[in-house]
Amino acid sequence: MLLQGRMDDMKACVITRTEPGAQATAEAVRGLGLNPLIMPAARVEITPASLDLEGVQALLMTSAAAARAIQVTDTLKVVPLYAVGDATAEAAVAAGFETVISAGGDGATLAVLAADRMSPRQGALLHLRGREVAGDVTGMLRACGFEARHVEVYATHDHPDFKANIIAELSKEGGFILIHSPAGGRRLAAAVSDAEMNLGAWRVVGLSSACIKPLEELGFKSTSIADSPDEEALMEALRDEVEKQSLE
Repeated sequence: MLLQGRMDDMKACVITRTEPGAQATAEAVRGLGLNPLIMPAARVEITPASLDLEGVQALLMTSAAAARAIQVTDTLKVVPLYAVGDATAEAAVAAGFETVISAGGDGATLAVLAADRMSPRQGALLHLRGREVAGDVTGMLRACGFEARHVEVYATHDHPDFKANIIAELSKEGGFILIHSPAGGRRLAAAVSDAEMNLGAWRVVGLSSACIKPLEELGFKSTSIADSPDEEALMEALRDEVEKQSLE
């Protein structure tokens, strides 16, 4: 009963990230003394894809979901892979890729790193991605003279339970919401924008400005952004918001 009482006293932190990454986020949130509530805004569907590696000098990857969506063959695993950030790089290594380089940033950072490290004369670049993307990585690289193309290896769709779950939770006393992607921000905005809710007790923390932009005018207590687009920085931003809340 004492444990339940402590859980009841903990502020809620809604995690809109898809599985399985949401579980790791939940552990970090729990470490900040919050009660993590996993409510994925989307579900991931793997899409059958044929990867033509002829003439490809390196792969690009902008999400951990892409690493989990593909079958890494002996031929594929030896191709160097440039990942947008550390979480994606870790997923690529876990999937079996042998040479993985992390850009430690966003899509633009990845494009700059790839253009700096490689030459258009050495071959094409293949971007393994989802149907929804935040930036045009291949377009940026084409502008630098590279042959760059993409293959969709997964798609995200609205989670059928998200709207009902999030509206029910946001009707309560307040807490925190984490947004891991621009699409997640758009899905949250779509879920609450016509619900005529008072959102003034909820603080939103996003991985980037693109994650937060759809939510800025909806009446949340605050919207804040991680200093860099990675999980560690997101948790630091959440910690700052928890401290602000404790002083009120």
